[in-house]
Amino acid sequence: GGCTPCPSGLSWLPASVIKVSMCLILALGLPLNGLGLWVFCCRLRRWTETRVYMANLVAADFLLLLSLPGALLGREQGAREGPLCRVLQSFYYVNTYVSMGLITAIAVDRYTALRFPLRARAWRSPRRAALTCLALWLLVSGAVALWASLLPADENFCFGRCHTRDTRTLAFSLLFFFLLLLVLSFCSGQVLWHLLRERTRASPQEAGRILKALRVVAANLATFVLCFLPLHVALMAKLVAKWTEATDPTIQHIADFVRVAARVANANCCLDAISYYFVATEFQEEVPTSSTPHSPLLQFLLLAAPSSAHRSLWKPACHCPVGLCPGAQ
Repeated sequence: GGCTPCPSGLSWLPASVIKVSMCLILALGLPLNGLGLWVFCCRLRRWTETRVYMANLVAADFLLLLSLPGALLGREQGAREGPLCRVLQSFYYVNTYVSMGLITAIAVDRYTALRFPLRARAWRSPRRAALTCLALWLLVSGAVALWASLLPADENFCFGRCHTRDTRTLAFSLLFFFLLLLVLSFCSGQVLWHLLRERTRASPQEAGRILKALRVVAANLATFVLCFLPLHVALMAKLVAKWTEATDPTIQHIADFVRVAARVANANCCLDAISYYFVATEFQEEVPTSSTPHSPLLQFLLLAAPSSAHRSLWKPACHCPVGLCPGAQ
């Protein structure tokens, strides 16, 4: 169960590239997700199922970003394996897979609301959405904590080290991801097909709203696939290399592939801001306005100072635990 030594001197990937990419993700992701967390948890007045899911998604992305400095530190040779390093690595895994689970939950919520509108009125509520989020946090956290606690003492675990998840762990990660991808693709495909069909017979005003919904669903699906699929293809290659006892150069190339794909997956924290923008403008448009002085994107960035026409949607205080928001009604 120990770690196979890393082949040295074979990597084509400069360490500086990884560090620069992490710094860029942090520089973009922290302000975007910090703003999104503040908006969804503190500023919007009305709780909906979508808002509950989005608040948790922003929290997962923000917490994942907070673990990335640990990754930078772990890549320095002086960083030692220890409890703090294991906590940061566990933090990273939890928030990565919770983020994927929440994106899928949002897709399922949209699908049920569209496919079963009458039943969905009884099923869907902000409180049930919050309980779903809480269950997902507990499930993923428990799985990662169990895995970390059962690792042998000589098994490296921390960022930047030659840690190798055992075959069962890799297989479980891949199964979890591809199950989420299957559900997300089915739900998003059904929603897109339904919206496209409805748009052909909608009024011009309604067609504009349907087009916005199409963009939201398509952006969510594309972001998930582009960000997370390369990482899990890389992990699949890693699993095959373990089974076939590949040569050191092959193992090193796969390790570099995993590192690059992991940075692409981290970029999801920035790309999710597309969803924040669309949902925030949806909340804004719930109150009619006589004039719109700014573009929708600028309005989103200026949510800290809402116009008088929007003030009925806002509340002054912030009370939003990550898992279960008591403000949900």
